[in-house]
Amino acid sequence: MNRRQRKKSKPAGIAEWFVTYSDMVTLLLTFFVMLYSFSTINAQKWEALVRSLRGNIGVLEGGTSLEQQQRIDDKSIPEIDLEQLEGYRKNREEGKAEEDPFLKLYRDIKEYIEINEIPAELELSPTHTEILIRFKDYVLFDVGKSELKAEAREILDRIADVLLHYKDQIDRVRVEGHTDTQPINTVFYPTNWELSADRAIKVVRYFQEHHGFPGNKLSGEGYGEYYPIASNNTAEGRARNRRVDVQIVRAVNPDEIQTIE
Repeated sequence: MNRRQRKKSKPAGIAEWFVTYSDMVTLLLTFFVMLYSFSTINAQKWEALVRSLRGNIGVLEGGTSLEQQQRIDDKSIPEIDLEQLEGYRKNREEGKAEEDPFLKLYRDIKEYIEINEIPAELELSPTHTEILIRFKDYVLFDVGKSELKAEAREILDRIADVLLHYKDQIDRVRVEGHTDTQPINTVFYPTNWELSADRAIKVVRYFQEHHGFPGNKLSGEGYGEYYPIASNNTAEGRARNRRVDVQIVRAVNPDEIQTIE
């Protein structure tokens, strides 16, 4: 028999290896479709990744890390410094615990004057070293006299109680008498000097003799008509000038005094 006749003829069609190859491609395609279905692409994060890779892998200059860039891009979640917040809380608590006693003295006097509607002015110096209580003369004395009125004693009683409570914070209580320019000529007061000085001394003595306020922290001064705070040409101005000022001077700790070398 002829040898050519014994050879089997190959069937026509696609090669056998191509079937296996197509199956592999199909499986890969299915795999990537599945991965894509599990996630979505975040354009901002992708750009952040690209920027961070520019500097970190040496492809391009510059760039920041992915973590840094994400903090920059994400503005919706601010960072909170817990240690700083704790510090603020402690400062507030310490501030309340270390409240300035001299300022507390000022607030106590102010509250008393406002509640009782006493016609007096109250001032605190900008340096918080002096408190001024300015009484109109008729609050404490009758016209041309230096004897304390009955209602004046009640007012000074309350003021004295507050001063005694804070006496360690006080260096001096200086009482000043003032008059207007209207002349006075009586047996007891030949001039306004005597009247203003006697009024100041009467307040000082009341604080010491009736309330035991330390005498070494008290002083009285008479200024007559020579330190006006308003014009003496009008009745209103003269009424303002007739007054008794109580100056409360703060005690200063020697350790707090700054010396010049």
